[in-house]
Amino acid sequence: MFHALKNLFDLRQDQHDHDVIDHSIRAGVRIGGTNLWVLFFAILIASVGLNVNSAAVIIGAMLISPLMRPILGIGYGAAISDFALIRSAARSLLIFAVLSVLTSSLYFLVSPLTQAQSELVARTTPNLWDVLIAFFGGCAGIIAQTRREESTVIPGAAIATALMPPLCTVGYGLATHNWDFLLGAAYLFAINAFFIALSTFLFVKLMGFPEHEQATPTLQRRAHAVIAIGVLALALPSGYLAYGMVRDQMFLATSKEVLRELETQPGSFILSRDVSVRARRVAVTLGGNPLTAAAQARLSGQLRSGGFAKATLVVRHVGQEKVDLAALRDELKRDIYNSTIDELRDRASKADELNLQLSKMQEAKALQGEIIQEVLAQYPSIERISIADGTAATRPDTAAPANEATPATAPAAGNQAPAPVTVVLIQAQPALDNGDLDRIKAGLGVRLHGARLELVQLPARPQPAAVAQNKRRKSGSDKRT
Repeated sequence: MFHALKNLFDLRQDQHDHDVIDHSIRAGVRIGGTNLWVLFFAILIASVGLNVNSAAVIIGAMLISPLMRPILGIGYGAAISDFALIRSAARSLLIFAVLSVLTSSLYFLVSPLTQAQSELVARTTPNLWDVLIAFFGGCAGIIAQTRREESTVIPGAAIATALMPPLCTVGYGLATHNWDFLLGAAYLFAINAFFIALSTFLFVKLMGFPEHEQATPTLQRRAHAVIAIGVLALALPSGYLAYGMVRDQMFLATSKEVLRELETQPGSFILSRDVSVRARRVAVTLGGNPLTAAAQARLSGQLRSGGFAKATLVVRHVGQEKVDLAALRDELKRDIYNSTIDELRDRASKADELNLQLSKMQEAKALQGEIIQEVLAQYPSIERISIADGTAATRPDTAAPANEATPATAPAAGNQAPAPVTVVLIQAQPALDNGDLDRIKAGLGVRLHGARLELVQLPARPQPAAVAQNKRRKSGSDKRT
């Protein structure tokens, strides 16, 4: 019987020759143009699948991804003590991983869909079950790699171990500066890669592959120590996370039982419920008959069952009388009405302020238009005049021009604070003398109610000789008149 079972599970029945398997694994480790192009497209497909939350697209990306072969190479090299193969496979895996992260980061930077979907979130909380999936997937992968006939085991193992989605999730975390996503997905990828390599190592040892010619007992012991440290470093944290997840699920199940008990209490009903898994707390608001102290103590004890010693049940009661839903509805309507009225009043006040500012601006523009018409009528030589409101400041060591009068509203000498100013630009042919400029400035000061003025005369535009001569004649005629 034992002999029959041994033959039934014998892996050597359809196993390839060692030389063929060795050549196949080493060929998968090499970085070639085909592998890089396939990896690039697989990354984009996986990123799109994670972005639109499509499991089918993600599975398609994992089917064509070449990421698993370097990991098998690392485990195979460790099993036969070929450290040159380990270095080559590790270098290939590192290049593949960096290229995957960079490509997915660029995709998520340009993608308009920035919301993290459930497929992305699922790659950020690794636990002990991911360790088991990676280990068993690696076992299936190395067994398929050593068979004479090709099968669908390697693609299936690639799907189960999910190497590509965690790397794309790392790229998403990098693109969106979500460091929790980045660290969680990077840890998941490390778990998958390491335990695939570990399962490969164990099965290559089990199938009796010959050691490399450069292998020594010292190197073998060193490799075994590194593997043991890696197992502890990756499996222990994932085991702790898995324990926490199991505890959370147990607390949720217990909370549902307590809530079902509360729903069956005679004469009372649940108005609201709040279950906090992190705080281990269940808070309910009851209407109708109050919960008895004995019933609350019993339900609290039920909630603490299963080792939740600090779990608390908080029961609030709105009164023994029946809840007046009409009164509650009227009170809610009053609250909404009052808040709406306050908001409308605030908006009306702001609208009045804006209308007042707009009215003042329109009055100022109308006054400036009248002033411009008056100045043009009084001084025919002015070709162009413009008035603009602005802000001006003076350096402490800068003195005002001698011919510039200081208005009453101007800041004191040396004051650097910016102040409102009305700038008047005049362009005349011929140019106005200082007396005309002073009279214009004085008149503008009266019309503008003492506003701070800056009167600037610009050089006249060059004109043809005939036009200039006509203007001089007209100006002489006006003077004689």
